Amino acid sequence: MSGAGERAAGARGVDSEREFAPCTRRALLEGLAVAGCLVPLHAFAQAVDPAAKSRPQIGDRLAFATGARAGQPLEASAVVLAAEPLSAWPMDATTGLLRDGSRLNQLRVLRLDPAALSPRTAPNAAEGVVAYATMCSHAGCDVTGWSAATRGLVCPCHGSEFSAEDAATVIRGPATQPLAMLPLRIENGELRVARGFTRKVGFTPA
Repeated sequence: MSGAGERAAGARGVDSEREFAPCTRRALLEGLAVAGCLVPLHAFAQAVDPAAKSRPQIGDRLAFATGARAGQPLEASAVVLAAEPLSAWPMDATTGLLRDGSRLNQLRVLRLDPAALSPRTAPNAAEGVVAYATMCSHAGCDVTGWSAATRGLVCPCHGSEFSAEDAATVIRGPATQPLAMLPLRIENGELRVARGFTRKVGFTPA
């Protein structure tokens, strides 16, 4: 393997228990195989910074997870009222390390009318900006859909829908539990983590 490939492999961590994983960033997270770029997990696991997999910490920034600005700080002004949610990762405010080593940390971030937020949502929002864990509470799929009509976060796997205005409570099943919410604050125009997740992220296998 080339030096560049070794550095790429050693820079990321994965949650997969597979024997091998590819060294591309996204594929490492998803456990996909890429021909010509396979490395044993033990070859890079020891080099991974545990902070990349740790849960969000108070004071963490949020950073874009996708697009041309992936990895850069997410300003509150970039989250537009009533627009589709953005994907984000927590980011260590001191080191700039993305906490992208675990799917449990991936977020959906959106701005809503503060007057429309429920009493249990408003204290965890920052000027109407809310953040929810992407992982569905039903079967662990990524909740990437959005319904502007209901302001609902929609899971594409089984159709579960969660109210963004009401702490991601279930609008429609089969999910029975809300998504985890990540409380936010704004500091110098940037979105920061105010407290840890409001509930356990993820799902309970049937």
